[in-house]
Amino acid sequence: MEIWFMFVIPSGGMHTLNCERIPALTKTGIRCRLIYFQQGIGSTQGTMPCPVHYANKPEEFKELLRQHPPSAIVVSSWYTKVYTLREVGYAGPIIFEIQGLGPPQKAREEMSKMYGYIQPHATAVLHPGSPLITSLLSVMMPHKVSYVIPNPINADAFHYRSKPMDRKLPMVLIWIGRVEPNKNWAEFLLIAHELVRRGEDPELWMFEDPTLSEQKDRQAMAGAIHALGLQNRIKLLPHVPRMQMAEYFSAAADAGGVLLMTSLSEGAPYAALEAMICRCPIVTSDNDGIRTMVANGVHGIYYNLGDIAGAANAVQNLRHDKKLRKAIVSQAEQRVLSEFQPANYAAAFRLILNQLGVR
Repeated sequence: MEIWFMFVIPSGGMHTLNCERIPALTKTGIRCRLIYFQQGIGSTQGTMPCPVHYANKPEEFKELLRQHPPSAIVVSSWYTKVYTLREVGYAGPIIFEIQGLGPPQKAREEMSKMYGYIQPHATAVLHPGSPLITSLLSVMMPHKVSYVIPNPINADAFHYRSKPMDRKLPMVLIWIGRVEPNKNWAEFLLIAHELVRRGEDPELWMFEDPTLSEQKDRQAMAGAIHALGLQNRIKLLPHVPRMQMAEYFSAAADAGGVLLMTSLSEGAPYAALEAMICRCPIVTSDNDGIRTMVANGVHGIYYNLGDIAGAANAVQNLRHDKKLRKAIVSQAEQRVLSEFQPANYAAAFRLILNQLGVR
């Protein structure tokens, strides 16, 4: 049995998901193959967990199908490729995977666009369980078989590191994402500025992939950083290898810092799972996907988008209320260990294949 996983580029959360799930599936005897449409930062950061191909043309897909015929194909996000695979002759099961669709209005528009490709050509839909995606599928594709599997993380490999940095740090605020509007970097900067105004001394670590941003957004961010007087606090950290992120999360945890998530919308953000297993508490906007991982006041603290003062209050509470911080950190870590194990993902995925008749 061999399963293909197809996505546009080895970068961001989708690349992390593939690097997590493929070893888990391989352990159960499922061979995997990655098909990316173009090179990305993940192409150069270590060994991939299975054979990898870069292809984007129908004739390239057709040749790969001839050379490495799959038992099933998982196509993530790029719904037009589902039709392309059928056009070049693939008749086996195609599972279309949705990890995120953006804010509600955009999500409805995207679901409407994909309907003509997914309804007739995909065998089933897979997603990590965000309420928005679940709701839209039930209304817009009620007759399409859909499955939910929470994204996994291997806590044996990615976890808290004791004292990973060689210097004493001030409070660290971590932000992770593309420099684009949905990730809402502007609100992150405003919250940091408010904390400085209140007398806090934060250091700001912004992790990003600059190849996925536009120059106009980068210029806007640079201007905002200077206008808010944050230039001496900011560290832009591009292309940090994923496994090194455990050290950064752990250092922020030791320094009384937080992961500050300001996105307008999220699918199933890996940054949250990574922070939780590294004992770094989360302050997050109340966006759709975060609810699959973080219960407000239990595994992290929500704030309402635009409420700069409320977000700053949450950060300060987690920094100064030791009892609150300890409880949230402990509950978050335990949730990851109990609900997001790779073995759970592999068992659920194999059950899906069985139900689709893949042996």
